[in-house]
Amino acid sequence: GCAACHDHKFDPVSTKDFYSLTAFFRNNTMPAMDGNVSDTRPSLFVPATADRARWTALQTELTAARSAVDAHAKTVDAAFAAWLASATSLVPPPTDRNVTLHLPLVGPALVAAPAPDAPPVVGPYGPALRLNGAERVLGASVPFLRGGAESFAMLVRVDQKPTGTLLSCLDEAGLQPGWELFLENGKLGLLVTDGKGTVNARGVANAALTPGKWHHVVLSFDTASMRSRTIEVLLDGRGVANSTVSAHLPVDIVPTSPLRFGSRHPAAGSTAAVLKDGDVWVQDLRRYRRGFIAADAKTLADSILETHTALLAAPETRTAAQKKLLRAHDLAAVDAPAMKLAGAVDRLLVDDDAIRARGGVTLVMEEKKDSEPFAHVLTRGEYNQLGEKVSATTPTVLPPLPAEAPRNRLALAQWLVDAKNPLTARVTVNRTWQHFFGTGLVESAGDFGVTGSRPSHPELLDWLAVEFRESGWDYRRLVKLMVTSATYCQSGIAPPALLDRDPANRLLARGPRYRLDAEQLRDQALAASGLLVAKLGGRPVRPYQPEGIWEDVAMKESTTRYYRTDTGENLYRRSLYTLIKRTALAPAMDILNAPNREVSCVRRDRTNTPLQALVTLNDPLFVEASRQLATRALRAAPAFDARLDAVSLRLLGRTFTPSERAVVRRTLDQALATYQRDPAAANQLLAVGESPADAKISAPELAAWTLVASQVMNLDESLTK
Repeated sequence: GCAACHDHKFDPVSTKDFYSLTAFFRNNTMPAMDGNVSDTRPSLFVPATADRARWTALQTELTAARSAVDAHAKTVDAAFAAWLASATSLVPPPTDRNVTLHLPLVGPALVAAPAPDAPPVVGPYGPALRLNGAERVLGASVPFLRGGAESFAMLVRVDQKPTGTLLSCLDEAGLQPGWELFLENGKLGLLVTDGKGTVNARGVANAALTPGKWHHVVLSFDTASMRSRTIEVLLDGRGVANSTVSAHLPVDIVPTSPLRFGSRHPAAGSTAAVLKDGDVWVQDLRRYRRGFIAADAKTLADSILETHTALLAAPETRTAAQKKLLRAHDLAAVDAPAMKLAGAVDRLLVDDDAIRARGGVTLVMEEKKDSEPFAHVLTRGEYNQLGEKVSATTPTVLPPLPAEAPRNRLALAQWLVDAKNPLTARVTVNRTWQHFFGTGLVESAGDFGVTGSRPSHPELLDWLAVEFRESGWDYRRLVKLMVTSATYCQSGIAPPALLDRDPANRLLARGPRYRLDAEQLRDQALAASGLLVAKLGGRPVRPYQPEGIWEDVAMKESTTRYYRTDTGENLYRRSLYTLIKRTALAPAMDILNAPNREVSCVRRDRTNTPLQALVTLNDPLFVEASRQLATRALRAAPAFDARLDAVSLRLLGRTFTPSERAVVRRTLDQALATYQRDPAAANQLLAVGESPADAKISAPELAAWTLVASQVMNLDESLTK
């Protein structure tokens, strides 16, 4: 496989070869335009490690429960016929796990007729509530929180063209934070305000509701799943008004008024304006802990309105589609055994939702079944300048795919690890070597061709590549082999004569010595302080970063337009889990030379600038980590030397010499004197970060030791491998 391969120099890959290789990855089912949806199909749910066993069992239980529902549905013909023969109205379906409030608003006792002699208005579920004069408080205020989800759905009928409030969390004057779903001359409208001018949106539909006709109205807000970009009003499954605030709100909308039906919250001694210029009837108000897109709302609307139309139709005129709707309604809201079985499924879905919330979704690729992979050579790389059409194949400078192999990604993967292809193993072990030693055996880690560097130790590179391949591509074994080697375990100290002979350590006469990467520096600070959350898996997290970074570069429609810092353990997850926006890399990571993900990066640059010191000294994460490390030291021992040992051992793996201790002692004494004179400055330092400061420790003392911990954390010995 790899013997003497270091003497071979690969020719440059041609333009045609490049596009032929890309053809393997074009033949997938993912749409080119995904609608800005974060979980575009095809995707794969990955449960958290602790949930994997339960997740597997739960899918089996759900399959069985759904099979029971399907089996029962085949046995209800007689019961369905009996209900259909006597039914005059639909039955409100029971609530599921997503419904947090349900008011059926059905029955003569609820009806407030426009006049004593006027007959009650009947809705899909029977006599309906006339909203005029029936305004009421429904409960506590409902906030629209960035990254949250809230929806309301109801049936509405108007006569004439009424104006007024349908549903509201807004004060009478409309000056406080809140929102409102209203009618204006029979048209649905939405008002959202934060009371300060940052969000102040009002939208009204173009067309009015049809008088005398029942409509299904949804007010939906959902940025938790990124499925909806605005607070939106949907009429019979069609968007008619919205807040115009795209994606995550710039601020939370936290109303000061309770949730009310039929009016805003009146001021003291006042009566809020109610609906006028027409009558409004409502039925089946539901609050959901989820959002709706138009397709979801259309399905829900049809399940009520179209089913009601089917029920009112003469039996002999009902279509097959109408009978199907009625049968579905019978199973969902009338047949007791079917409802019991559906309830069992819903209870299992509660567990499913909880596991999904703790896990994550990863995009996967699915091969097209009805076409051969191909690509066009793009003239000068311009996507709209299609040149020669090429099929999927490997570069001509490398061993070819087997003639009988299909042209798909599986065949490409098998080719990559074929013993006849020496490049995969060599490149992989070289990049691993680069990770641990700072420089690869081939310094140009991204170029093994004619313009690349020659290996410093060609036989070692070949041997490692063969070992890696013959071990079954065991990467863990490869890493262990490198980090336990005598070469890696050498001291990084070298005498002047050796430095003169090998200044870049290409001959490996000493141990590696280079500044840690951005993610490693952050994780080291978290680990030393005890803040690090070592949990594996889960969704991306948003740690501290300055305000406005994402907002300044985002398009209005972007689902990542606004950045909201996480809370709790998500602030202290490993850097691996940090959500990255390619056009707005976290400044602290950028300053410490992390790549921006705009292009592939096989070898990071390492710079040394004053800004980097400002990050490790002043970034909230590093300040908070220093405080927590200082807290650990103060709790561990009463004496200065023991406390300093607690700090240095966690960061450096050693204790300080007497002369070093004297320097630290001077720093501590000066800082302690400063903070004793100015306790407010001490409290200001201790307030950095979400984790609380230990109130049992004197603030000046903890602040002074925080500076000591920060000083040690910023030593070259701490920042350098």
